[in-house]
Amino acid sequence: MKAIFLLEIFFLGVIIYVGASENFKCVDGVNYEENKCNGCLCDKGNLLCTLMACESHLNEKLTKCQVGTTWTEGCEQCWCVDKMGTICTLDCGEIHRRKSI
Repeated sequence: MKAIFLLEIFFLGVIIYVGASENFKCVDGVNYEENKCNGCLCDKGNLLCTLMACESHLNEKLTKCQVGTTWTEGCEQCWCVDKMGTICTLDCGEIHRRKSI
């Protein structure tokens, strides 16, 4: 199962580690999205995101938001994070449990 998970990450693209911002702490098992593009997951309190080039990265409303602000979009919680831009939960912040082998 671990091999499958690592393969999934490999095929998603390059993964970056994002240090926690003052106002943003990711929750293990919750899926996130960076600037309405890159998928992110939380692993032991560290946010890991893919690095795909997307048109949304040209949207200054997403990328140059006021750091430290939070808001909701429907059932999703969003934060403006330093050096990243907009981070929002996916699946209404539902916690997804990984199966153990």
